[in-house]
Amino acid sequence: MDDGTAFTARGIFQSALQQQQQQVPRRTVDVGGLSARATRVSIAGVSRIRPAVLDRLSHGVLMATTVGEIAQEAREAGGRLQALGIAKEARVVLDQAAAEDDGRQGVAVDVGLECTDGPRYSIKTEAGVDDTEGTAGVAARMANIFGGGESADIHYARGTRTQAAFQGVFAAPVDADPHRLLSIAVTQRLTSHRPHSAHDEALREVGVAYRAADPARPAAHDLAYSLAWRNLSNLGADASPTLRTEAGHSLKSAVRHTVAIDTRDSARVPSRGSLLRLTSEAAALGDARFVKTRAELQTNQSLGAGFVASSALQAGVLWSLGSRVSPLADRFFLGGSASVRGFQLHGIGPRDGSDSIGGDVFYAAGVSLLTPLPFVATPALRGHVWANAGQLALLDARGLLRNCTKSNGGLASSLAAAAPEVRRFLVSPSAAVGVGLVYNHPVVRAEVSLCLPIAATPTDRPKPGLQFGLGLAFL
Repeated sequence: MDDGTAFTARGIFQSALQQQQQQVPRRTVDVGGLSARATRVSIAGVSRIRPAVLDRLSHGVLMATTVGEIAQEAREAGGRLQALGIAKEARVVLDQAAAEDDGRQGVAVDVGLECTDGPRYSIKTEAGVDDTEGTAGVAARMANIFGGGESADIHYARGTRTQAAFQGVFAAPVDADPHRLLSIAVTQRLTSHRPHSAHDEALREVGVAYRAADPARPAAHDLAYSLAWRNLSNLGADASPTLRTEAGHSLKSAVRHTVAIDTRDSARVPSRGSLLRLTSEAAALGDARFVKTRAELQTNQSLGAGFVASSALQAGVLWSLGSRVSPLADRFFLGGSASVRGFQLHGIGPRDGSDSIGGDVFYAAGVSLLTPLPFVATPALRGHVWANAGQLALLDARGLLRNCTKSNGGLASSLAAAAPEVRRFLVSPSAAVGVGLVYNHPVVRAEVSLCLPIAATPTDRPKPGLQFGLGLAFL
């Protein structure tokens, strides 16, 4: 495990080494396979650690049977201390222990973890602006609350669209494993969807989640349950009939599972690797009843000399259960600087009057080329050439595209009647091309693009010219 944990062996196994060195002078002796046993594991420099956590971290070290195994297990224990937030730094020290007859073979070893205590509290301010919103907020974190790597995070933000947002999250590792986390979250948010839709949305949500990642493989699973109360209110005078029908309170009880396989070298501006993410959600026992699936695939390939080619494909479908119309708050929306560039936020897909009403099925695709810039020394700033395309539509009660011709026959007849609309949906996306700049800030990705929409439907809202984006995930 390469975790950056420092390692020192002092005064260890001297008799064995001296004997071997006398037999083979002036040669390096590898003691990794030397039979050994750890008799004690101690941790110094941390102010808070539970005995049960220390026992869990020490288990692998005490079970090791060679010097190499002891060193490897000790490094992993030091890496876990850092990942759990218990220690900021950890250094492994091996020393020869006093001879003890515990029935095990090998040289007795004392293992020490000399640590620098991790920070307990942090507060930071945040600010951001992009083509659709400016935000400012404050975030506070309390780490290693009970000595087992538990953490509490509180975030509050206000913006031009996000009128107020609060979230509190408490997370605890399972069995002292930083790769397995159980968390409880409380969220409250008030969002204005103007100008693309004449309403505000209030959300109050409580949820519990379990995350499991495999450090040996780039795979992670998230399983979550949430109970959300939503309220669509403050309709504009020109609000569409769709908004007026959807307005009011609704309750959503949902289970969600996400699996992600991520081999990228960076989540913001990757130069190699790929991402495959699949999210499935099922809602029942409330006003919202549906099954929803979303898939995402991204590949990145370095071409050398600072050039990077990337491609991305996203798709999703939402099936409303029974004869209900899908909830507006759970539909897909498409368009914007982080989605399909060259269009306004939520500027692609169905509309009722001037209101964007989202869709039940969508796809989006993009290709891009990052290039080095002449006379620019930093690799954080690069040129960007891209092309994006996407399509979004509503489904009817039959689960077919809303504009499909109705048929009085059976399923086969309905599918045959739907074929022309499905073909149009797949081969006639809204699309745009453009050039621009990408800046890889340590915490966020910033883009400015000169956009040229080349295909749009009558309900789309193209946005030619400059478009600015700020975020972590882009098409």
